[in-house]
Amino acid sequence: MSDAALEGDVSFFQPVEVLQLIQLAEATGRLEIERDAEKVELQFEHGRLVFARTTGVAVRIGEVLVHRGVVIPEALELFLSMQQEQPGARVGRMLIASGAVTADQVSEALREVVRRVVYGVLLWRQGRFRFHPSVVSTEDDVQLDLDLDRLILEGLRLADQRRAG
Repeated sequence: MSDAALEGDVSFFQPVEVLQLIQLAEATGRLEIERDAEKVELQFEHGRLVFARTTGVAVRIGEVLVHRGVVIPEALELFLSMQQEQPGARVGRMLIASGAVTADQVSEALREVVRRVVYGVLLWRQGRFRFHPSVVSTEDDVQLDLDLDRLILEGLRLADQRRAG
């Protein structure tokens, strides 16, 4: 028997609907959404999105920092190679510790990564979801407090633009 309080099929209950239900219920826990070999995990506290990750293709914090001109590509490559030698090390934390970036710059880059993960999952029309209440990350993840309504509206607007484009 599953320990999920809510689970179902994305073809019946689309990600937007599930996210809105979690928000309205002011639920705390972890939402897992899977399709094929990809898995997305979204962490909520009192209905607010605080963290997201995906096993699929996604932009990474370092890429955002390079794109914004905060870090040069060669420096990112150096830190990525250092990360290989330190399993579990976070590139963002390594960059902060070295003085290459500020905590605010990493936090803003992380917000962008989370936004993109959510935008991607909003478009899923197949797969399964499970919500595990009161399950919070035990990792030392950066916790964000993102406006879910705004993320959903922006994600759907971007999807409409792509379809019209």
